[in-house]
Amino acid sequence: MKIAIAARGLTQGFSGPNEFIRGLARGFLAHLPHVELHMYYDSPAARGLFPAAREHVLPSANRLVWDQALLPRALKRDKIDIAIFPKGPLPFILPCRAISVIHDLGYFHPEINAYRAPDTKYFQFALPRAVRKADAVFAVSEYTRQDVIRTLGADPLKVVTVYEAPGEGYRPVVDEIQLNAVRAKYNLKEPFIFYPTSISPRKNILRVLEAFEPLTYMFPYRLYLTGGMGWNNEAIKEKLSAVSHRVKLLGAVDAADMPAIYSLAKFTIYPSLFEGFGLPLVEAFLCGSPVLTSDQTCLPEIAGDAALIVDGLSVTAIRDGLIRMLRDAALRDSLRQKGFVRARVFTWARTMEIIAGWLKKNG
Repeated sequence: MKIAIAARGLTQGFSGPNEFIRGLARGFLAHLPHVELHMYYDSPAARGLFPAAREHVLPSANRLVWDQALLPRALKRDKIDIAIFPKGPLPFILPCRAISVIHDLGYFHPEINAYRAPDTKYFQFALPRAVRKADAVFAVSEYTRQDVIRTLGADPLKVVTVYEAPGEGYRPVVDEIQLNAVRAKYNLKEPFIFYPTSISPRKNILRVLEAFEPLTYMFPYRLYLTGGMGWNNEAIKEKLSAVSHRVKLLGAVDAADMPAIYSLAKFTIYPSLFEGFGLPLVEAFLCGSPVLTSDQTCLPEIAGDAALIVDGLSVTAIRDGLIRMLRDAALRDSLRQKGFVRARVFTWARTMEIIAGWLKKNG
């Protein structure tokens, strides 16, 4: 069986879909070796990422040209049986069967202001069509699966929960040389709380800062956030300036450094308002970092009993949760151990079992 993965934009930096592409490709190569895997890139820089696969480069800087013309032509040329589209939308003309992967439907929830207006309009048009046309829809959590069924009217029998999993290398870092190098690289001052995030409205940054500000006078902790300043963030900039002595944006952090930061943090927070999966929860679990998260969307599903879950819409609840985590070492230790156990649910080996079952039934 020839299976293709549409890997446009794989070299353009970290994103949830790009991490999914990497994990999915590794999963096929490691666990389904009988499949002939074809990877389609839009940049020569991606060639060699998966040498065990059949790699194809279709150079184009235009997303629509690549999606609608170059890729369908290549799929037909290479006689692909099933193409997987990890970023959701499908070409208008498909020469083979197709699977659409949906990470979240934030585009259809305007109250959270999740994405920029042009992207929102494009995906509001493209995703309903993809759900109708695809042979299957892979949703990255049960929450997202139900959202696809409810919001887009998808056939429940066609939508499959296919959990994500972290990339390689997420484990507790104990090597002091490595830890010291990361401390110096990002000028980390301990003790600190870590929020692995992007600076966008749905990440609940304002409530987090409002909750944390009074605590700067009670506890000698800093708060470090990943991600650079993006859009619609004037209020965030203003609040950051008020707590700049204890809060710092680290900007884009190298993926290889993330396990060390998780390991150095006293605990990790992820009180987002809208997630399709919430990959940082599992990354933190694997690195032994206790977690505080919110009760919104899929986050309780992914966290299970391995995180302190608070009302993400309440500054008071977030603040009370932070105080509990700061004061209660026994709670942190308990969550740390539960996190190691919970992380075992989310592996690419398990995910590939689900995909192999679908292929056996429908391939």
